[in-house]
Amino acid sequence: MTTSLPDCIAWPLLAFMATVVAVRFFFYARNQYDTYLNHTLALLFGANLLRDRTIENALADAGVLTITTSQQLSLVAMIFTGGEFIGFVTLWSQLPLNQTRRRQLVVRIVAVLLAVGFWAAAHRARVAGLPLEVSGGWDGVLAWVLLVSLLLVLAVQFLRMAYTESVRPEARRPERLLAAGAAVLGVAIAVTSISAVALAVLEQLGWVHSIDYRLHVHGVNFFYEAVAACIMASVPWLRNLTARAGLDPTSRRWRRLQPLCADMTAAVPESAFELKVHNTARRKTTLDLHQTTVQIRDALLRLRPYFHDLQAAEITAFLDRHSVSPRRRDAAVHALQLAHAVSARAAGVGVSVPQADVVVHSRSTTLDQEAAELLRLAHWWPRAQTFDDNWTQQPEMST
Repeated sequence: MTTSLPDCIAWPLLAFMATVVAVRFFFYARNQYDTYLNHTLALLFGANLLRDRTIENALADAGVLTITTSQQLSLVAMIFTGGEFIGFVTLWSQLPLNQTRRRQLVVRIVAVLLAVGFWAAAHRARVAGLPLEVSGGWDGVLAWVLLVSLLLVLAVQFLRMAYTESVRPEARRPERLLAAGAAVLGVAIAVTSISAVALAVLEQLGWVHSIDYRLHVHGVNFFYEAVAACIMASVPWLRNLTARAGLDPTSRRWRRLQPLCADMTAAVPESAFELKVHNTARRKTTLDLHQTTVQIRDALLRLRPYFHDLQAAEITAFLDRHSVSPRRRDAAVHALQLAHAVSARAAGVGVSVPQADVVVHSRSTTLDQEAAELLRLAHWWPRAQTFDDNWTQQPEMST
């Protein structure tokens, strides 16, 4: 089962796998999670190298390995891949590290026994120089059973892990997406593993003839499963790269709040303050975001004496002009009230006691909730500011 993908597709993906493996071994080898995952990815990469047509031919021409031996060694690597991946998933399930290591020792012993059994069962195909799909025989069926045993265990653990992560209340969107990816990968491994054994049995019984189909499918399924695993494994360092570029959620929220923050500190200079260590990098920390929210909230509190009732006609005109949906009405009206308050402060016109029905109280209890609340306000702030300027000029223009 040589990889059936053309070189123009296979080699860029192999280069991607090599990059992921190298990055993880050099920069992500801090704990046992990383160890199990890095071993898994290295075995996956090695297995797919041995299945590549160019490398198989090069090894055969050099007299190092026959093509069939390379193919079977790649399948042996897949057995050990399943074992190492099981260790990663087991540790992810919050099993204590010592218990995970003891269990993983057993899994590795089982993987060695399965690999030896597979190598023995595939002996006839290896001597004949034929792929397992072509050589057939009940020994070939046994080889497939031994090959997929740990992979099926892995698929079940993947699905269990995906379910646990998806129902965890505190799981964030990236974690839920990762869980969805694990579920898809688990289903793919289960389907391909079961179908490999089932079709081998049916072929041996003479009920179906699926050699060509299996050669094609087996030539791509392990490859794409390896690519999927590498994509999932690349998430941490891709997130780190995006964070360094200032594209992480915290940095993006900080930037979106800057126009509102600048206008609030300009209107209420006493609300502005600088951190002891000013962060000039594109990546912003939660401390930077917290500073911005505190400045905006302080300005809003200092503007309380300048809040007053808005004319119903003005509110209606603003909502109609910007087609504000009912769900976003409160934030839009609050922005318009804020624009009036800023103008009133600039003109020196205020009231002694702010009216309770026009002062908006924050319900946020965390930084995320605070930022989300202010982002809704920041969305309408430029529109409200422009509308307020135009509205206050209307009486002057009419006179």
